[in-house]
Amino acid sequence: MPVDVRAATEADLDRLVELNQVVQGLHAALYPGDFKPTADPVEMRTFFAARLDGPHSAIGIAETDGIPVGYVLFDVQVRPETPLTPPRARLYVQHIAVAAAARRRGVAAALMRYVEGRALFEGIDEIALDIWSANLDAQHFFAAQGFAAFNVTLRKTLAEPR
Repeated sequence: MPVDVRAATEADLDRLVELNQVVQGLHAALYPGDFKPTADPVEMRTFFAARLDGPHSAIGIAETDGIPVGYVLFDVQVRPETPLTPPRARLYVQHIAVAAAARRRGVAAALMRYVEGRALFEGIDEIALDIWSANLDAQHFFAAQGFAAFNVTLRKTLAEPR
């Protein structure tokens, strides 16, 4: 099944909202205290509209036979030099979602190739993302794409917040 990836447009907003529910539902199932089971469609439409090929963000949408089956949302992050760190630019993948019926058919890999192409076009040599620790499928997928851990975030939930 050939997968084509292109920049998302306003015409894709409703489908982006639908596809987002795939990742929203997964995250809510894994971490019900951190994610709502569904996101408000009107708010999500506004959220995506603000990120369509903006100066610091973009959305790629994957299609098979002209039907959108996945998307990737990413930001350009530019960090200035500090006394401790050199300047750095990277693409940061915020979301990636693939419709259940299109999984394991190369859609996510095509979306990540799109991100890599955009990074190279922008002269950026690093792509970063984060994965929830219980999302083992994502961990395996991104490892197969050449990603490796470089930072670990920990948290502690207090029994009685003050």
